[in-house]
Amino acid sequence: MSTLRTKQSEEEYQKNKDITCPLCERESIHEFKYWKIIQNNFPYDKIAKIHHMIVPFRHVTENELTGDELVEFNEIKQKYLYPEYEYLIESSMKKKSIPEHFHLHLIVSKD
Repeated sequence: MSTLRTKQSEEEYQKNKDITCPLCERESIHEFKYWKIIQNNFPYDKIAKIHHMIVPFRHVTENELTGDELVEFNEIKQKYLYPEYEYLIESSMKKKSIPEHFHLHLIVSKD
């Protein structure tokens, strides 16, 4: 499987992937102290009914997250993400489209 997007979504994604960081600019669906949940404008629409992402407010890689950010992230996973979503997906480094801004994909699958 080369992509989890439909052909149309993948084409749109490829056209827009080199603009400024889309994760920094995206409006929040839900906010925490250090994190926000955003809509994915280029969803994995082959598999996802709902496709959001969780990102830190700061433009950082996973290795640059602070202890406070990591503690809050683990609390968010337990209290908010696990009850709301079916899958939390993290791409490997060779497949990350925006490796310089840590993010996880939050999925509710299609029936």
